[in-house]
Amino acid sequence: MKHLTREQRNALARQLDTMRRQVLDELSNSTPGTFAQPALNAGQEVHTRADEAEAEREDGVHQAEIEIDRRRLQDIERAQLRLSEGRYGICATCGMEIPAARLLAQPTAIRCAACQAELEARSR
Repeated sequence: MKHLTREQRNALARQLDTMRRQVLDELSNSTPGTFAQPALNAGQEVHTRADEAEAEREDGVHQAEIEIDRRRLQDIERAQLRLSEGRYGICATCGMEIPAARLLAQPTAIRCAACQAELEARSR
């Protein structure tokens, strides 16, 4: 973390706090079953296979969005922990410092751009 100035560390801490609040707001505003409402036609419920399939699809999408938000929250909280422990900004793969520009663009980054690109290339 020595490569980051106090101003940069403070800016990153604020950015992570903002990101965390946004994700928590998204999670608290997502209520299960919101999308799984049956279609209504002039006050009467319409239950067809297509309606049920669409409700299941929308519920699946909603659940996937919740899981993405949970993972984002975990990434943010891990970054905040690394920052508080003085381990923030060190590549988990090569151990080198992650450039400040990358951290400002991606505050939850755990790898430098080169190691991240290599990891992604291997996973293809």
